[in-house]
Amino acid sequence: MRKFALFTLSILLSLAMQASLLAQDGASATVVFGEAGFPAVDSAGPSARQIAATMPGVKMANADQLASILAEPAPHLLVLPYGSAFPEAAWPAIKQFLDRGGNLLTLGGRPFTRAAYRDQQGWHLRDYSVRFIRPLMIDQYQDTPGAAGMQFQPNPELPLQISSFAWKRAFSPVIRLSAVDLYHRGGAAGSIDARLDTLAWGIKDSRKLSAPAIQVDHYRNGFDGGRWIMVNAELSSEFFDNASLVKSLAQRALQSAEEFTVRPVLPLYVHGEPVELQVSWHATNPPAAPVSLKITSYPEGQPSNRTTVTAATSNEPVVLPAPEGKGLYIIEAQLLEGDKVRAIYHSGFWIRDESYLRSGPRLSVNHDYFELDGHPLAVVGTTYMSSEVQRLFFEHPNVYGWNQDLGQIHEAGLNMIRTGWWTGWDKVCDENGQPYERTLRTLEAYLMTARKYGLPVQFNFFAFLPDVLGGANAFLDPAAVRRQQTLISAVVTRFHDVPFLAWDLINEPSFSQHLWRTRPNGDSIELAEWNNWLNQRYPDRAKLAAVWNIPAASVAGTIPLPNEGEFTPRGMYTGTNSLRLNDYFLFAQESFAKWARTMHDTIRAAGSQQLVTVGQDEGGVQDRLSPAFWGKAVDFTTNHSWWHNDYLLWDSLAAKQPGEAMLIQETGLQRELNLDEVARRTTESEAALFERKFAASFIQGSGAIEWLWNTNSDMTESNETPIGAVRTDYTEKEEASVLREFAQFAPLLQGHLRDPQLAQIAIVTSQAAQYSAISDFQLTAQQHAVRALAYDAHLTSYVIAENQIEKLGSPKLAILPSPQSLTETAWRALLGYVDAGGNLLITGPFDRDEHWQVVHRAAELGLASHVAPLTYHDAAIRIGDRSHALSFDEQAQNWLDSLRFDDGSTLKEIPRGKGRIFWAAYPVELSGESKSIAELYSYVANRSNITPMFTQQSPLPPGVLVFPTVLSDSVLYVLVSDSANDASINLRDQATGAQFTFSLPSEHAAIAVIGKKEKRVVAKYGF
Repeated sequence: MRKFALFTLSILLSLAMQASLLAQDGASATVVFGEAGFPAVDSAGPSARQIAATMPGVKMANADQLASILAEPAPHLLVLPYGSAFPEAAWPAIKQFLDRGGNLLTLGGRPFTRAAYRDQQGWHLRDYSVRFIRPLMIDQYQDTPGAAGMQFQPNPELPLQISSFAWKRAFSPVIRLSAVDLYHRGGAAGSIDARLDTLAWGIKDSRKLSAPAIQVDHYRNGFDGGRWIMVNAELSSEFFDNASLVKSLAQRALQSAEEFTVRPVLPLYVHGEPVELQVSWHATNPPAAPVSLKITSYPEGQPSNRTTVTAATSNEPVVLPAPEGKGLYIIEAQLLEGDKVRAIYHSGFWIRDESYLRSGPRLSVNHDYFELDGHPLAVVGTTYMSSEVQRLFFEHPNVYGWNQDLGQIHEAGLNMIRTGWWTGWDKVCDENGQPYERTLRTLEAYLMTARKYGLPVQFNFFAFLPDVLGGANAFLDPAAVRRQQTLISAVVTRFHDVPFLAWDLINEPSFSQHLWRTRPNGDSIELAEWNNWLNQRYPDRAKLAAVWNIPAASVAGTIPLPNEGEFTPRGMYTGTNSLRLNDYFLFAQESFAKWARTMHDTIRAAGSQQLVTVGQDEGGVQDRLSPAFWGKAVDFTTNHSWWHNDYLLWDSLAAKQPGEAMLIQETGLQRELNLDEVARRTTESEAALFERKFAASFIQGSGAIEWLWNTNSDMTESNETPIGAVRTDYTEKEEASVLREFAQFAPLLQGHLRDPQLAQIAIVTSQAAQYSAISDFQLTAQQHAVRALAYDAHLTSYVIAENQIEKLGSPKLAILPSPQSLTETAWRALLGYVDAGGNLLITGPFDRDEHWQVVHRAAELGLASHVAPLTYHDAAIRIGDRSHALSFDEQAQNWLDSLRFDDGSTLKEIPRGKGRIFWAAYPVELSGESKSIAELYSYVANRSNITPMFTQQSPLPPGVLVFPTVLSDSVLYVLVSDSANDASINLRDQATGAQFTFSLPSEHAAIAVIGKKEKRVVAKYGF
């Protein structure tokens, strides 16, 4: 076997510096800020007596002295004992001290958030601010519980075992530990520049809920060598009476940063292979005594069956004898300074067990839901890579950490995890896409750990754009595609028969290097493919010129790709025609669908029948790569409910494709900041939003996977670092509590998830309008249609994209909301639906096709009418004997048309075949009047013999969604409150007659399952 192991002992100071430092007394190297009358904030401050008792002999500095003292070479530790407060005037000196690698001990509060300044009247405080902590790579602080009712637990992974103390509340930092991107692309990991270790936790019911003391060691790329110990908590004055505690914290901080890891070269070994260990130690301060290693290994289930080796400092690899048995082995490494433990590190490895890996639960899907071993599965999952190194978990695998974290996820009751590659593909395969053996063993070790806890795994191959394997165009260059196939085929071949494994081809794909929007890549391969596509679709170039409204000479020869000006709504004012956009969007959609099919077929050719999907976000139901096109190439579709908090229902319904299960594969909480950079939402408010998102995932969906279990501090993007259920200090957010509660509910729900009945109303989307330069109007129309039906008219619906119109089915009512344009194919299909007995509601005109060419659809039906620009703010639609106000904003007046009936009416009912067409004169969904939209829908639904599936025993307040779904043995009710006020829920289900009553808190969610046989609530969440 190749000798991968490396033993590195890096002492960063010369022997001369070592002698100098050892000669210094620790106390004289410590500076304590103290000032009579200085305010303590968010914590009690020490008295002069307490400072003298806890840290005798230290250098005291008042506000006038602090800057000059910190500039001297002697200080190595600064102690700030006043909670959140610090002297504002000394900030430049404090920052320079920390930049040089100075150590820090803060006692109490939220350090550096309350600047104090002094005038003739004394000391005053600035308002709470994050402007000083941002340069320290700390984004915010989040409140966590106090010590009351908690068990105090020191961190067993550290040699410092601090004594217990009390706190009223603690403050966990939202922190970045990376200062440098490793790759220049979106979602890239950062370098491992710092490490946070919790010194002690407050634990309740075996859950870490509070971290009142933490340690941050800075290795590189800023604050190099510095160790910051922060007692981030509201302390009482009694804390400072514990002299030994404060002294131990100061001594620990004076040791400065230290990096120590001992990891197996491979996370999985074959029986008979010796285990090689890679050891790395970097210390800012040198040891005072000789150092050595003590390494113990044992089978996880047999901790008494230990093998221990010792090693002196040398450059030779540490090799352990080949273990005799299979399974998981734990490694405990101690760095000894003389006979004293200086540092501890745990890792682990698996011995291959093929039969164990391939005996796990079998993951599958039906047309609507996931199944595990043939039984319905209500997915309550999370995304997990590593709590230690996050996205670099294939570069620095640690089976011990995986085992700890996945054990926690399993204990929380979650039933699926998502993982994969978001960065670092150059470390997992060669330039031809062939994965390294270490890569395959790392994935095997990860899967073995998931198998141990019965967790199905979705594994993601690429992120955003598969450009990491080269090629002029990631999706269209045959050479690039072959390399991608090589990678996928090799991985799948190794794991093709792991029953609990599913494959995600790419996370949140965009079609080109212009991420998060559909734009041409601009390369020669794309240009050639674009022209091939046009030639097949439009063999008559003269016809192509006509539909694009350009001279025929303009389409002679090679037709260029659309330029950026064509994507802007007002490009025609600068001579730019946008009429070919619809064709480009369709080209992009079909090209990506072909790529997805190619990768799907590659997986099948490797012998796998495992599930395959694409992990798309909300952009897929807007203008990016859509499941309405690539859905045919996968086994289930996905949506990532992230940004559109006000349209959670719409983007889920739009992502659900006929006959395919849909999973909210990523959901979570995007950070929101005020203009002063302070977080807008509390953690309680975030958890409430997260609960609404998760509950909504069961509306025509299979559940949800949360992003992310562990917050990702190892990135340079502050946008990413707050996201996750478990903080960097390993405390659980309220978000984790929501996950745990849904996990408890899932087993009660999932047995009922069979044979959902399709809603009686279909919303048909116009891709002709959606893939145009004024797409926002169509998206808004869809969103308003879904909301008006569900929230105001209390009617359920499903969504059919225009290119899926043949799968419309037989709803009682189809709604075409404010289309403005539509393909002739879709129009003919809708007429066929009406002729067969369907009811169709159209709002506003659509006498234009996908190229905005005029077609006379109203005249075709014999309607005496004409299309006219909508150039007014106020209008009204008459429904029955009542008139309902509509209002149109400036943009609507600039772009939209209305249909003027010659007889002055505003709503027509037109018999046709066995059905009827209801046609409203105005694009009502694009008005600002949601009540009027709902009144129109309720009227037409009633005329179509559709009524709500429940009766309100007491009126529902505005902003409360009640969405019932009829299942084979029950009715599933999902309730979501978007209201500022608590709601009294008192409903009677029409199908069973069952009544349920409860109070729904503001901005929260609830779920009720009513048994058809029992005629009562048989399972519930949130009440």
